[in-house]
Amino acid sequence: MADKTEAPTPHRLQEAREEGQVVRSQELITAVVILMGAFLLRGPGAQLGLNFESLITDSLVELPAEISVEWLRGTSFNVGAKILPSFGLILVGVMLAGTAVTLAQTQFLWAGKRIGFDFKRLNPLEGFKRIFSKHGFFELLRALFKLGWVSWVAYGFLRSRFVTLISLTQFDFATAVDSFIEISLSLALRVGGMYLVLAVADYAYQRWDLYKNLRMSKDEIKQEHKRSEGDPLMKSRIRGMQRRMARGRMMANVAKATVVVTNPTHLAVAIEYHDGMRAPKLLAKGPYHVAEKIVQIAKENNIPVVQNIPLARSIYKTIEIGHEISADLYLAMAEVLAYVYKLRGKTHFATTKP
Repeated sequence: MADKTEAPTPHRLQEAREEGQVVRSQELITAVVILMGAFLLRGPGAQLGLNFESLITDSLVELPAEISVEWLRGTSFNVGAKILPSFGLILVGVMLAGTAVTLAQTQFLWAGKRIGFDFKRLNPLEGFKRIFSKHGFFELLRALFKLGWVSWVAYGFLRSRFVTLISLTQFDFATAVDSFIEISLSLALRVGGMYLVLAVADYAYQRWDLYKNLRMSKDEIKQEHKRSEGDPLMKSRIRGMQRRMARGRMMANVAKATVVVTNPTHLAVAIEYHDGMRAPKLLAKGPYHVAEKIVQIAKENNIPVVQNIPLARSIYKTIEIGHEISADLYLAMAEVLAYVYKLRGKTHFATTKP
């Protein structure tokens, strides 16, 4: 197998994208979800903590002597009415944040090929191969590293507030709840910030790993170039065929010419002019063998062949087939046409010099 040392082409990257292979960091999604949740709990969701605190206090203080179904129904409705709006706001905000980060990373990719059931995933042997492969071992190390880092950050934070946590039992219920919520949000912010650092490193690794897996060999790049641009040999054949077809159409137009002007043997141009035309028009031109063919067709169709080296060169170099000759050549062309009109009435025209 050829060494894949070349960077992936834009076409290869587009194919990989259509197959769902894009750079995506799960740590970035986790970090944004944690930070957004902490922000909402501290801001718009702060009312949720107050409502939850008041509900617990009221429930403990006003607990009836006999718990009935009606009391449970009323309490449940009261809890839902106070907590669900704030909880729903937080839940929707976290979901939108996670979705936005995912769409930003995938650039609104819809990979239909990723949707569907793959029976190969049911094969235990394939599963063990993935787990005990080099990639699986590396992913296990990454997971252990993340778990260790999160545990270390959480342990360090809680250790510094161990005394505060122990002393919460000495405060009244409302103060204890407020302190516990504040500590929890601070921990969430620290963990979210840690995950954000992890996300930057993970995104860089995911990008490097994707581009490494999409590397191409020089032969693959050549084959892709042939598919996209076409086989050079085939393109050359097509161009040759197009030239032959264009030359065939050009030669067919020689029979309509009024005169053929030559160099005398290196160049030949076929000119058409008749009453009603604004200026003489070039029907065909060519050097060497093409010039010989133009002269041959002219003789076969009794078209005058006139030798005029300067005029033949000027028309060949400056006028495109199907275009009228330029004004600076009118005088020289008029002399040739005047000479041709003097020869009218003859049944055969030989190569002539005016």
